[in-house]
Amino acid sequence: MSIMTKKEQTKCSLDSEPFLPRAAPSRPVPPPSIAALETRWGKLPEAEQGAIADRLAVAEKGDWKAMSLEEKRAAYFIAYGAHGARNQPDPNLTKAVFAWSALFVGIAFGMYSWWETQKPKIRTMTPEWKAAEDERAIELKQNPFQGAYAAERKKNGN
Repeated sequence: MSIMTKKEQTKCSLDSEPFLPRAAPSRPVPPPSIAALETRWGKLPEAEQGAIADRLAVAEKGDWKAMSLEEKRAAYFIAYGAHGARNQPDPNLTKAVFAWSALFVGIAFGMYSWWETQKPKIRTMTPEWKAAEDERAIELKQNPFQGAYAAERKKNGN
């Protein structure tokens, strides 16, 4: 026969039956810490951010002299601090956007240049076509004041 206190017997019986529901802890859950909130705010889950903001909102409704310095700093940071939409943009963001834009514009220009070199030459833009066009204009006496026929007239003195 072993000598066990009533408390030890209760503890052993609870440990031997793990599927029994355990009682909630008797002490309340401490509120989320507000120490160094400025450095941790972005990493906190939204639920904890909301809990801290609600707790500070309740404290703000009371006497501000009763609030600690950390609570005042946290309340000011939540109201006016650089987080969310007021957060400063990344200083490298401008460089990255410019670099990526320049890269894609360069790729597009390279593809356009390659496409233009691969197209066949237009047959009406060749020097032979232009010479034949001028001969035909002289035969038909087209544009006697400024065209190819005008140059021919000046040569012949007409």
